[in-house]
Amino acid sequence: MKILITGGKTATALKLIKAFNHDEILLGDYGDMPKISTSSYSFAELGKWNVDVLAHNLLTKCLDNGVELLLPIYEAEITALSKSLVLFDEFGIKVLVPENPQFNPQKIKECCVFENGKLIYTSSDIEIDESVDFNGAYTFDAETKEFALISIANSQ
Repeated sequence: MKILITGGKTATALKLIKAFNHDEILLGDYGDMPKISTSSYSFAELGKWNVDVLAHNLLTKCLDNGVELLLPIYEAEITALSKSLVLFDEFGIKVLVPENPQFNPQKIKECCVFENGKLIYTSSDIEIDESVDFNGAYTFDAETKEFALISIANSQ
């Protein structure tokens, strides 16, 4: 499966690569990107930051690169994409964002990734209640079992 993780120049995106060990990863970000490609991932330019057309821009990049799953981590992308899920679904692209995102910035200690409520990755051996209705990447506190959507303040 080909996966696009945005915020590709950030440490957060690099941490999230671990969730998709056996997939082809594109780390996308805005502006100039390194021309580096490894066996684990490659970089993709997403053009100039324009909050008014984020969803359209990301859909175009996904279609141009054969992306099947999109994991956005910038807050503005998450907000825009949560309103465009039907459009991406029509093109067969899964977007890992909740329908009504709530942002609560926290330092990322442990992380997990959910696809429509199903846990697909966790960085810890913590037991997670399978009844959660999450979609996307979350950080969590192992002691309190509190979750927060992983997000980065807007790029530009």
